[in-house]
Amino acid sequence: MIQKIIKGSIVIALTGFLLLGLNFYRTEHSQVPIKSIDKDKIQLFYRDDCPDCKKIFKQIYLHNLIKQDIQFINLKQIKNRHYIDEYRIHTVPTFIHKNKIYAGTQKEKIKEILK
Repeated sequence: MIQKIIKGSIVIALTGFLLLGLNFYRTEHSQVPIKSIDKDKIQLFYRDDCPDCKKIFKQIYLHNLIKQDIQFINLKQIKNRHYIDEYRIHTVPTFIHKNKIYAGTQKEKIKEILK
């Protein structure tokens, strides 16, 4: 009986990790055009083929799982590229929230933006 409970718990945990990993991959490689900017959220402008973006993406994704306060904007998607001029994006990753802008990968500065 206990072995069935343990096996069931392991299967549920593995399924959860698999779904979490799949959602992470879909979020990172999203090609969905953003129709409008949600000013109440933190905007993360990134490219899924950017090595610097990949370095910080897991941290940002995990933060967003809890807070749900980040809008991911993949600039590799052609229909999202108008945001480059509109928000004067010079490099990725770039975070914008209200009057704060940060472009880079320093974890401490990212934490400040995420507060």
